[in-house]
Amino acid sequence: MLKRLLFTVFAFYGLKVFSQAPTATIVLPAGTICTSQAVLFNSTTTNTPTAYSWTISPGAGVNFPLSTNQSSVGVTFSLAGVYSVSLTVSNASGTITTSALVTVNQKPTASFSASLTTVGYPNQLDLTNFSTNANSYLWSFSETPTTSTAVNVSHIYSSSGAYSVQLVAQNINGCTDTLRYSLYLPDSSGVTLPNFFTPNDDGVNDIFKPVARGLSALTVNVYNRFGILVYGWDKVNGFWDGYTTAGILCESGTYFYVLEATGFDGKSYKLKSYLNLFRN
Repeated sequence: MLKRLLFTVFAFYGLKVFSQAPTATIVLPAGTICTSQAVLFNSTTTNTPTAYSWTISPGAGVNFPLSTNQSSVGVTFSLAGVYSVSLTVSNASGTITTSALVTVNQKPTASFSASLTTVGYPNQLDLTNFSTNANSYLWSFSETPTTSTAVNVSHIYSSSGAYSVQLVAQNINGCTDTLRYSLYLPDSSGVTLPNFFTPNDDGVNDIFKPVARGLSALTVNVYNRFGILVYGWDKVNGFWDGYTTAGILCESGTYFYVLEATGFDGKSYKLKSYLNLFRN
């Protein structure tokens, strides 16, 4: 009663009412904390702090904002381990520091290879899982709600179009990683060949290669202006790097090629044309 009376008197006569030092409690994020995951640390306080300062120890592997003078802070950990999170708050009447321990778990790495068994459609996509630090998997496919929890899966496509595959890898701590893969199945075959290339090792147009889609077989032979065969290949993904079959550098000039190919749709291709090789 006396305290309330004094407060009323002080307030009435404009006298200073002395405030108290602040208090603070760190509110940890719910659930498992994983590496490479943005997490938010909040706080509850009393007595109106005017300054905040967050620190985390050890500091290695911690991505901290430039300014921590706020009631909450977002952090990303790149290393697994146990960390001490501290918050210091202050006002005109004093300063207090509080701390809490958090455990950060290593996230898995989702990884897989994808290979089609043929060209065109229908087609089968074989997915081989190379994920690490994971013990469960969830495969999903863009064109169907069906999912799979197998380690390795095969998926059948019955029509052409653009598709995607997603793998979510999870470990025993509940941390996850996601990897996506996109593919396109053409509705018809086709082949186009450029008429020049520049094999000068500058990373631009260094090889002569067909621009092809949906081919099941391809043979290309390249001849010089005297009709002598200098290079050839008989696989869909083949190319010419400007050297003969014996590994001899071919000079700049005009060459000729003969292409024969078969598409998954049964269409045949027979092309003959010239090709310019530029070294400079």
